[in-house]
Amino acid sequence: MRIITIEEHIPGTPIAAASRIASAKEAPYMASAPGSGLPYMPDGTMFDICEKRVADMDKHGIDMQVVSCASQSQYIPATLAPSIVKAANDELADAIAKYPGRFAAFAALPWSDPEKAAQELERAVTKLGFKGAILSGRASAGKDFLDAPQFTPVLEAAQALDVPIYVHPAAPMRNVQQSYYDGLGDELSARLSLYGWGWHHEAGIQVLRMILSGAFEKFPNLQLIAGHWGEMVPFFLSRLDQALPQSVTKLNRTLTETFRQNVYVTPSGIFDYPQLKFCIEVLGADRIIHSVDFPFISNEGARPFIENAPISDEEKEKIAHGNAEALLGL
Repeated sequence: MRIITIEEHIPGTPIAAASRIASAKEAPYMASAPGSGLPYMPDGTMFDICEKRVADMDKHGIDMQVVSCASQSQYIPATLAPSIVKAANDELADAIAKYPGRFAAFAALPWSDPEKAAQELERAVTKLGFKGAILSGRASAGKDFLDAPQFTPVLEAAQALDVPIYVHPAAPMRNVQQSYYDGLGDELSARLSLYGWGWHHEAGIQVLRMILSGAFEKFPNLQLIAGHWGEMVPFFLSRLDQALPQSVTKLNRTLTETFRQNVYVTPSGIFDYPQLKFCIEVLGADRIIHSVDFPFISNEGARPFIENAPISDEEKEKIAHGNAEALLGL
């Protein structure tokens, strides 16, 4: 069985360097999260597209990774972002070209300039062969989510190009973090704010805002991908439909119907069968694509998770590779 995983990370050094000061200012508590021997603290050498990474994929039965830079380009000033992001995408394209058939990519975009972001998405897809885009956190630094009107050109471009946007978590704003997660000790508060809960909640809010804003009615063929089993949203869809009926939302579909038609989910290394079975029941196997969150999570469990899953062989094939091939044209 072929295994394709689609939330796999590379360093994106130019973007990370250009955005580091501004993103650290907004979320200074992130510095308290790392710790020796704790989860999500990977071997830094595994970030690179190199022989070591390919050897690890071979060892654990991963046929292809769709890689991306989750650094927050929205923190780069609009005057600088287009050139920095373009260079990072070109660098990634050159790296993956050395390993035909093993890697594909989602583009970083200069979100601080939405018009240029739309142009870069078109260039990355049509010229570099990238398979979509990634957004880490809110679409504008410390402010707007992806549903904000200024990002309409990006949504329009993604639909026209028939490529998805991967909605990736990032740190909650400082005032949110202080209100909801602070006061438990620096390390514990930081990790609760981030990988434990806070940034998944933020990513889920971004997906919900896209639905409730009517973005998928304006762009009915637009597709999002949400990792970590949909960033909490699938597990609350029935409540959301109950609390937010169409008489309130004024939408043509329920939230569940829209999610099932416009959002894919991935496990992002949460290799948990109850969550897998729940998402199959609520969304269907056609809406699930495999992912590891490498190198924050090891590739070791990716193939056994699918091969041993208590689901049908047809469902295994869809999740392992078929859905990714269909959505991304792999």
